[in-house]
Amino acid sequence: EMAAQDLCENLLSKVKSSNLNFVVRETPYSVCIKVRKSFVKTTNIHNHDLELKLNDEIGNNLQMAAKHLCENLLNKVKSSNLNFVVRETPYSVCIKVRKSFVKTTNNHNHDLELQLNDEIGNNLQNNYDKLKSSYDDLMNKYNDLVEEFEEMKTKMKKENSEKSKLIDRMMKKKYKV
Repeated sequence: EMAAQDLCENLLSKVKSSNLNFVVRETPYSVCIKVRKSFVKTTNIHNHDLELKLNDEIGNNLQMAAKHLCENLLNKVKSSNLNFVVRETPYSVCIKVRKSFVKTTNNHNHDLELQLNDEIGNNLQNNYDKLKSSYDDLMNKYNDLVEEFEEMKTKMKKENSEKSKLIDRMMKKKYKV
């Protein structure tokens, strides 16, 4: 599903170029983007009085612009047909996007929840399979050792029996019983 991955990359590049405060955590299957509804602070303004004046005049406009950019980002995610989950507060938006398309266009969150459960189930199954394989290997080694032990025990019994017979013969010859 390269197209879904391309869409995710496109969304990521939009976030990175937006100048919003954000954190990204990416796996091969999903992207988790946490976006603050504020812009990255710049150090271009060195005059404190000018900075205060600008904050008074355009501070609200910057905050509105940041919120508008977040809304645009959410709209792009919602219209992308990708599987996603959104958690939003007045100050930030957390978006978890799967790098796959929705199978049905109804109930994005339910579909993603099912896919995440499938992913967790697959991970558990893989871990179980690895443990089962290790267990089977150990059991095979154990059975081999038990078999080897039984063979050695049988061999020792046979050798002890032969030793006993030889000792009996030697005793009979020595004492001519």
